[in-house]
Amino acid sequence: MTGAAGEAARPLPKPGVFETLGAAITRMREHPLRLMVPYAIVQVLIIIGHLMVWGLTRDSGGLSTGWGMLYSTGIALIDTVGWALVIVALGVLAKGQLPNLAATFGPVFQRLAPLLGLFILMLLVVIATIVPGCVTAVIAAAAGADDWLIITSSTVVGLPLMLYVMTRLAVAYQAFILDGLGPAGAIGESWTLTADNMLRLFAIVLIAVAAVGSLQVGIWALLGLAGEVARIIVGGVLNTPLTVFGLVAITLYYLRVRETSHLRTRETSRHSETTTGKGW
Repeated sequence: MTGAAGEAARPLPKPGVFETLGAAITRMREHPLRLMVPYAIVQVLIIIGHLMVWGLTRDSGGLSTGWGMLYSTGIALIDTVGWALVIVALGVLAKGQLPNLAATFGPVFQRLAPLLGLFILMLLVVIATIVPGCVTAVIAAAAGADDWLIITSSTVVGLPLMLYVMTRLAVAYQAFILDGLGPAGAIGESWTLTADNMLRLFAIVLIAVAAVGSLQVGIWALLGLAGEVARIIVGGVLNTPLTVFGLVAITLYYLRVRETSHLRTRETSRHSETTTGKGW
């Protein structure tokens, strides 16, 4: 009796990298529209924004550096709303329910202000991880180093730190959406949950980002002769399934890790019991 109880209480094994990616493919094959339509709606807004900026600036050679950074930040914020929509939809599916647009958009817009707060915190963290590499580049340049040495030294110093921090915070949006945590709490939860899952999560993120990035580069190269309008539209359309796949894979990993972690609170453990199967 005690042995049976011990078996039942034993945590599920940590998900494998390819197991997670395979589960993401299965989810997208089973529910393509429910997962991709919400993000596609947001992607349409981004495409329209790109077309408007291109039309207004094509004669002047593009936006200035300051306006370009501001515009890129705005696009990233809109894209983050799309991420949140995908996470909500997948969370509903994990509970054995079928999400509609109202059930997907509602929770995101109800928490739009704290989502903005989380976006700003994450942006500040990204900027902070860039600082050491930039300082190294400035020092190397002041010392009269060659360009290749400046780039190499700044990359060696800055890239490992950025990859480490970004991996530790890779499931902050999932914690924010699925566990209802605040911005600071979501960042802390992501940092805690990834402590024992660093390498596997990094591999999932790396594979997802590499797949998405390589396909995007290939798409832009193939469309290079088709004109800027075609590149913006087709690139935006094809970006939807690629980005959603990466989000689904990371979120599925979060769902499983949330169940297996011995650091979970009792309240969150009860919340995780609403999911079905092995977290996906």
